[in-house]
Amino acid sequence: MNTLTLKLLTAYCLLLTITSCTSEQQKLEQAIAAKEKELYGDSTMTVDFAKAKDMIALYSDFVKKYPEDKKAEDYLFKAGEVSMGVTQSNVAIKYFEQYYEKYPKSDKAPYSLFMQGFIYETQVKNIEKAKWCYEKFIRDFPTHKLTEDAKYSIANLGKSDEEL
Repeated sequence: MNTLTLKLLTAYCLLLTITSCTSEQQKLEQAIAAKEKELYGDSTMTVDFAKAKDMIALYSDFVKKYPEDKKAEDYLFKAGEVSMGVTQSNVAIKYFEQYYEKYPKSDKAPYSLFMQGFIYETQVKNIEKAKWCYEKFIRDFPTHKLTEDAKYSIANLGKSDEEL
């Protein structure tokens, strides 16, 4: 085999490898888009837990396979939102914690921290953890538009609807 043939064969293999990786990512992005349309396009406004679990799995898969892609940041946050929406509380907290650790400078970082407190408060009923998250939120984002909400939540943690 001459050098030119070997170089062409190597270039072809490299191109084939790059193309197959790209198409796998594109297929996953298309599956996410289709599942989002399916999940969010339901005019009955009912939550389909199976579809939501599939959606979370697709988001998670993308984040694991393509962590440096800009879409991974968005998908990680969405995984937390969908998990919270179907009351998979501990899963949602995990995604929001991951988001906050990986993207602390993002515009959504404050929301990911606040949502952790909110889930601990309203779904998990862990007042201590909720308070810790809200206090951290106030320390880390003292001028954020949700700071007053965090203060209000701390002041009213553990109170019943009647007490409020």
